[in-house]
Amino acid sequence: MLWEELTVFEKSLLLGTLLGDGTIARTKSKTVPRKGLQYLEHFSVKQMEYREWKLSIAPRIFEGIKIRSTGTSAELFSRRDELFTWLWTQCYENREKRIPIHLLKDCTHPVFLLALYLDDGSLSLTKSKRSKLNQIIITPHIYLYLQAFYPDELEVLSEFIYRTFHHQFVLSRRSDGHFYTLRIQKTEEAIRFLNEFSPYAYAIPSMRKKLDWDYRLQLERDQHPDMTVIASKAKNDYTTEEIEFIIQAKQNGMTDAAISQHLNRTYWSVVYKWQDIKKNHLKENEFVYVY
Repeated sequence: MLWEELTVFEKSLLLGTLLGDGTIARTKSKTVPRKGLQYLEHFSVKQMEYREWKLSIAPRIFEGIKIRSTGTSAELFSRRDELFTWLWTQCYENREKRIPIHLLKDCTHPVFLLALYLDDGSLSLTKSKRSKLNQIIITPHIYLYLQAFYPDELEVLSEFIYRTFHHQFVLSRRSDGHFYTLRIQKTEEAIRFLNEFSPYAYAIPSMRKKLDWDYRLQLERDQHPDMTVIASKAKNDYTTEEIEFIIQAKQNGMTDAAISQHLNRTYWSVVYKWQDIKKNHLKENEFVYVY
């Protein structure tokens, strides 16, 4: 099979999951098997439903699932094919997986972004309490843990995602891999992302916690029956100008109380935001804001 013979849906799913949990297996032999190389994806059996879904929607790409002897893990696999031999040359450099920038233009179906998210992404929640009002405010954050790739690759990927799917991801600092991953910065963007992909929760119920924002919010309410659990409002998101002001103010020694008064925000809001800025926006030992 050739890349050109795949549909846009198949290309999008294959490249999205290849950049995520998938890999192209090579034998120890220096020569390529006559039948070509093979796609493999190792996973916990707890995520079996998701891999069965992949197998069902792309039978021309994936051939089956094999449970390992331990019974706790399995692998989604393809047949050996020249397609994967070719993809190895496009996606690997010195045996290191890279983003094939030139192939992104062929992957315009949203399943590309869905596969990236379900393979290597997470829905992370920030929780803040308002004791006097007996409230818990939940703020969603969408991450794509792609720190195995270089920052310049992630920048291009981020631009492609925004241009093609209209979701804005920015670089976020990490301490492992190549030190950066991607995240959606704004609350309304994160909720819009989840709302767009929530219909897939019906096809993959085990992924509902990761896809259905209303369902996830209800789970949080069930866990705190004695409190009012609400989603943070988009209008409370910090603007780029406010973030830059906080960084500059901290450099100048301004207190959290003074910053909150200047920005007309609550003291604890500024405290939490500064923690977020240090974790996700500043390089270690440097006050540099990464856009």
